[in-house]
Amino acid sequence: MRLKTATLLLLGLVSAAQGASGRIGLYGTVRESEAETVAYIQKCRESGVGTLLPSLSGGGTVVWKTDKAQYYPSLKEKLDGGYDALECLIRHAHAAGIKVIPSVAIGPGGLILEKHPEWETRDRNGEPSGKTTTASITFAYLEARAAKIALLMDLVRGYDVDGVLLDYCRYPENGKTPEAKSGFYGYDAPFLDRCKSEYGFDPRVVPLDSEEWKKFNRMRIESVSAFVREFRDATRASGKTIQIAGFGDTDPDLEAQTCARDWAGWGRAGLIDDFYLATYVEQGEKLNAVTERARKALGPKVRLHAALTPFNNFVKTNDQMVDHAQRLLASGAEELWVYRDDYLEKLDLWAGVKSANELVNAKPKP
Repeated sequence: MRLKTATLLLLGLVSAAQGASGRIGLYGTVRESEAETVAYIQKCRESGVGTLLPSLSGGGTVVWKTDKAQYYPSLKEKLDGGYDALECLIRHAHAAGIKVIPSVAIGPGGLILEKHPEWETRDRNGEPSGKTTTASITFAYLEARAAKIALLMDLVRGYDVDGVLLDYCRYPENGKTPEAKSGFYGYDAPFLDRCKSEYGFDPRVVPLDSEEWKKFNRMRIESVSAFVREFRDATRASGKTIQIAGFGDTDPDLEAQTCARDWAGWGRAGLIDDFYLATYVEQGEKLNAVTERARKALGPKVRLHAALTPFNNFVKTNDQMVDHAQRLLASGAEELWVYRDDYLEKLDLWAGVKSANELVNAKPKP
C-alpha cells in the first residue's frame, strides 16, 4: 500500500502541474479574513478540491445576509466592518475553478420559531423539541416550510452559490435517552388530527413501528419530502440553476424510521441532484457494503458522494485515505467528499486528498 500511495502522490504532483480538474468535495467553514481565505483556497486547489461545502448554519443562526435569521454571532462584527466571509469564499473559490455548495441545517428554528412558536415540533410526550434537543420546526405546516424556504432563497438569490446541501433536513433525534433515539419527535397537530379522524388512533400511545405508527410516520416522511420538493420548485422559479444536494446516514430504512429523512425516496423521485453519504464510522468491507446499498437505493439519476472522514480520527493517515477512496469508488460512489477541513488540517492529510482526487479522475464517467 505504501508503494501504491507513493505512486498516487507522484501522479497527483504531475496532474496538478498539468492543471487536472478538482473532483473532491470538502466540508468545512468560512474563514475569518480574506488572507486566510486566499491561503485556504490555494491549498484546496493544489490538492484537487473541486467543491467546497461550507457549513453556514447552526442552532438557527446563519452566515449569509438576511432579515429572516440571526447572523452567526462570532462573525457579525466582521460583517458590520465590511467583511462578508461567504462572499469572499465564493469569489476566491470561483476564481480558482472551485464550486461552492453551502451546507445548511434545515431543522433548527431560530428567529422563525421566535416569531411563530406554534411551529416548533412536539415530542411523543407533547413537549416542544427545545426541551430535550434543538428547537426545530415542524414540516407539518406549509407555512413553516415556506418560512424556511424564504430564508434559504435569501442565500440563493444573494450569493453566487453553485448549489445547496440540505443538512439536518429531518425531524430531530436525540441519543441522550433511549426513548428519544427513534420516532420521538414530529407529534404535531396536523398529524395528530389526521391520525384520529382518518385512522382512529393517537400516534403518541401506539407502539413504535406498529402498523398504526407506520401510518403516522408516513405523514412525517411526506412532510419532509414536501419541503425538499418545494425548495427545488422555488429555486427553479427564481431563474437560478443550482444543484440540490441531500445528506444522510448510511441506512435509508433506519433514517426513514428514526427521523423521517427518506433520502432514498428523494433520489428516486428526482428531488435531488446529488447525495452526500455519511460514511463516517464504517471501516473495511462495511464501507463497500453501505456504499453499494446507497447506490442501489438512490436510483440511477443521483450522483453519489461518499465521505472520507478524518473527523474524530476515523481516518488518520494518507494510506487510509487512499484505501477508503478505492473502496468507495469501487462500490458505486461517483464522487468523494472529505469531512471535515479542521481535522484534515490537524492530521495533515492534504496529500491523501490529492491522491483521492487522482482516483476519482481516473474513474470512467457513466
